[in-house]
Amino acid sequence: MGCFWFSRHKSGVEPSEADGELSVTEKVKIYKYKEIRQATDDFNALNKIGEGGFGSVYKGHLKDGKVAAIKVLSAESRQGVKEFLTEINVISEIQHENLVKLYGCCVEGNHRILVYNYLENNSLDKTLLAGGYTRSGLQFDWSTRANICVGVAKGLAFLHEEVQPHIIHRDIKASNILLDKDLSPKISDFGLARLMPPNMTHVSTCVAGTIGYLAPEYAARGQLTRKADVYSFGVLLMEIVSGRSNKNTRSPTEYQYLLERAWELYERNELVDLVDIALGGVFDAEEACRYLRIGLLCTQDSPQLRPTMSIVVKLLTEEKDIDTKKITKPGLISDFMDMKVREPVETKTEEVNRCNYTNPSSYNVSPSSRTSDNSNGYSSGASSTNAVYSLSITN
Repeated sequence: MGCFWFSRHKSGVEPSEADGELSVTEKVKIYKYKEIRQATDDFNALNKIGEGGFGSVYKGHLKDGKVAAIKVLSAESRQGVKEFLTEINVISEIQHENLVKLYGCCVEGNHRILVYNYLENNSLDKTLLAGGYTRSGLQFDWSTRANICVGVAKGLAFLHEEVQPHIIHRDIKASNILLDKDLSPKISDFGLARLMPPNMTHVSTCVAGTIGYLAPEYAARGQLTRKADVYSFGVLLMEIVSGRSNKNTRSPTEYQYLLERAWELYERNELVDLVDIALGGVFDAEEACRYLRIGLLCTQDSPQLRPTMSIVVKLLTEEKDIDTKKITKPGLISDFMDMKVREPVETKTEEVNRCNYTNPSSYNVSPSSRTSDNSNGYSSGASSTNAVYSLSITN
């Protein structure tokens, strides 16, 4: 990667890149590379807390006393500058108790570094979905899980309905939900975020995100609306309640896909069987089943039938009742088993980074596959688990 100059702009959150110049909002603090090196003890391996396709994450101590998570994007990474700029500009303009806080960034030469607030308890996929208390030492009782679900829903509702223009995250998943010392959730990784212009029903874009969380209409046609995030949240909601990932190849075939299993149990009026056995039976069965029904509402095949995130918050907090008659069959992962990832067409590097980037290790990947990523939820842009895909559907 070549060197880039750095400048500021005042014209909203949309990133720009021209003539090798990086442009970011004036609200972003600029750190010198020397300061970042000092904060991480010269990027000491003992301070590394995560690693992914984008580069590495280090725990650092800044001069002002703040503890930070420092994302160092690899200079050899095939990720584009656009994803880097998107994350800076989107997250710097907004603040919410359920979103990560960006302290600033560093751009010197070919160094691209993001500095976030450090969150003590890692991400949901590395804790709850990796064995919960047994492996992480954290206790995810029912009250904690319910608070996480509501917190993520409130964060998404804020992005979808309160921020102007509205923001679609595009990569809601367990690894992008970080937990602070009190296990309160923070939505992270805005590298794939898109703005929803006023008076537009959808944005046509290249498919990006993580297979397993992708809404059917978005995966098949590239039509992006806020309802794609709602679908992803529905999958995440079921993962939190069940304590299992949306796909588990170690389970018997009929139990591998979480959405399929949930629908089967719903039709038999046995949803309670999906609740995590690690809870030891200590949970509110009625509330847990209500959460699973909300998950089904969010993952319905038709985006028009899915609720908005503000309605989801009301359903979770019982400010609004669920109309079970409106629950229809979800868009199931198995319906896209023939989905394949095309190798990128020969094009300029800039275009590959923005639209046609495909992780070389994930060619011909089916929706059932997930590449392990130790990114600690601070990943940015198209890493090994959230590549931007060019998809084809075969019969």
